Amino acid sequence: MTTRTLEVPIDSLEGARMAAPFATRLEVCHDLSTEGWTPRMDLVRACREAVEGTPCTLVAMIRPDFPGCRRELDVAAFATTPRLLDLCLREIEAAAAAGAHSVGVSLLTPDGFVDMEANARLIAHARGFGLVVAFLRTYDLLVDRARGMRDLSALGFTRFITAGVLGWDASVATLEERIAMVARDVERAQAEAARLGRTPIEVIPGGGVRGSNAKAWLALSPHLHASCRRNGTINLEELEHIRAEMR
Repeated sequence: MTTRTLEVPIDSLEGARMAAPFATRLEVCHDLSTEGWTPRMDLVRACREAVEGTPCTLVAMIRPDFPGCRRELDVAAFATTPRLLDLCLREIEAAAAAGAHSVGVSLLTPDGFVDMEANARLIAHARGFGLVVAFLRTYDLLVDRARGMRDLSALGFTRFITAGVLGWDASVATLEERIAMVARDVERAQAEAARLGRTPIEVIPGGGVRGSNAKAWLALSPHLHASCRRNGTINLEELEHIRAEMR
């Protein structure tokens, strides 16, 4: 049976210490209130110390925040430019030096597809430091999810996050509609893996995953991405609830 995993995004050392006993991975970010940016490397280092000796690993979000960058959560914000690609490469190297085990990246074409060349460079660069490479929840921004699955599988990403919606706002679809979309994603992942002769990319439901709906998501995938937050802060009761459902 596939081991169930829980990835919890955090943007503080306090959050990391609270989530680490429950999580398989911590996604270290800066400012989760805006969906997260590349974290400060001193936070990555502190989190590495906090999880040292535990099974919990760290994934650093790679989403550069720089003067003039687009802050909307749309295709244009993740479209490759020479500056954005250079910053991603530098931040991957910095994250590795700070102790991250994994990075989450995402570069798109202006018309809403996976940028194959740019992401291949990021993957090769990250793997050179021994990092596992994941694709961010920008999968939901792609204009063609079937092609997106083919592209991510061909590139060799280990996993990706999806809320099972088209766009960023998970509230535009019902839980049932989102589950149906992720079910199709899982089927496509398995089909691509069979075609390529490799392990399927991990489809990780995220975006509104809570203890109250965890069982429904776990029926599709053994992997969850959940903020475990209430009123904007990480919540111990929510962490315990999700872990209980995963058992």
